Amino acid sequence: MTKKILWASLALVVAFASCKKDDPNNNGSTPTEELKLTASTDAEKVQQIDKIELTASGSRVTAAPNQVAWLVNGKQVAKGAKYTFIPPLPGNYTVILRAGNREITRKYTVAEPRFTKGAFLLNEGRGTDDVETGTLTYVDVKGKVILDSAYIHVNGTKLGHVCQDLAFANEKIYIISQNGKRNGGEGLLTIAKANTLEKIKVFNDAVLEAKDPTHIAVIDSRIYLRAGDGVYLGTEDGGFKVIAGTEKAQKLRMATIGQRVFVSTSDKKLLMIQGDRVVQTLALDEKATGLALADDGNLWVSISKDGNNNQILKVSADPADFKILDKQTITPSLHNYTTASVIQPYGNSLYFGVAAWGKPVSIQKYDFTAKTNTLFVNLQESSYASEMKTYYNSLGVDPKTGYIYYAGIKGFGMDYKTNMTFVLDPQGNVLVKKDNTNSFPAGWYFIPTK
Repeated sequence: MTKKILWASLALVVAFASCKKDDPNNNGSTPTEELKLTASTDAEKVQQIDKIELTASGSRVTAAPNQVAWLVNGKQVAKGAKYTFIPPLPGNYTVILRAGNREITRKYTVAEPRFTKGAFLLNEGRGTDDVETGTLTYVDVKGKVILDSAYIHVNGTKLGHVCQDLAFANEKIYIISQNGKRNGGEGLLTIAKANTLEKIKVFNDAVLEAKDPTHIAVIDSRIYLRAGDGVYLGTEDGGFKVIAGTEKAQKLRMATIGQRVFVSTSDKKLLMIQGDRVVQTLALDEKATGLALADDGNLWVSISKDGNNNQILKVSADPADFKILDKQTITPSLHNYTTASVIQPYGNSLYFGVAAWGKPVSIQKYDFTAKTNTLFVNLQESSYASEMKTYYNSLGVDPKTGYIYYAGIKGFGMDYKTNMTFVLDPQGNVLVKKDNTNSFPAGWYFIPTK
């Protein structure tokens, strides 16, 4: 009898201990029926600006949803039953769901910077009203990820109004906007860490902003800005002064090779700038429609007269021998009504979009070695983006992988809100595609890798 009582007592003790272990009140968490937290991922290690959807449920949420609070690293960031947590930078994060005196905690770690590979699409935003500023879309083909508004997610602030161009240098990214602080944008020139997009500083200059700066190149501490009356030279701290002889600099992306910046002009010239002066000038048959780096250290230049006399040039970048090395005339139009380069090279192949204003688009491929042109893809096929009829700084080609990047919009006006961003392999297969991830594209920029 005594043994039976002893065993019964032990069983009760074990059962009680088990109950206490399962009782959430013992470790500060909350009974399931009162408060529960579900997440879109169970992972504790996440990437920078991943979106983690968090949802609170239970009797406490039902009874008083306005008293449900979310805290990140001790700071309240939201109220209500749902919260989207987007970790902005590498580091450790503690997310707390609080309802009255009940709490549930989740911990997340971002181990490393995200933006060390892939590409950025810079977007102007709608420039004709007071609604938007510029944005950055990040594309990682290997991870099959397209993320819009990357800069805003990292910093909580907006880029300048009507972003036009960017440059990588000094392990930083330099982003120029045309209208600076308008619409709540933070300024004319935004400088951020290249691998995290964490803001370093913003430079504003009302006099320079009035000159409508559109394009940027950076070499060491020198910042070159193409504006309406020439190319200006300054630094991160300002001091911008126009370079003599650049007054007719064209509204077209510049190219940088070593210590030299190449700029096209409206009077059919190509300028070589070194330091604070124009050191060489090359005459062209027509105005340039695109400048791009060749993989042999020289320069690709496309020229056209409104779709006629279309030529692709290989130009020596040597200051002592600045000349056209080879030129080939092609039949398809190399006309360009946008501000990014119309030609996008991969080796000796050059891709370009053939698109009259607002008309259906095709991407052509010209083999400079074989001197042959072929249709790469017709973008009106349903497998691509048949509704994206408008070309607007849309095309980019990764010079290392040969992947073709495209950002299409349905049209101008409010039709830009229907848009698509996608990447194709060299055979034309879709690698990654996503709707509503661009806003009047300004161009593609491929992250330098060591």
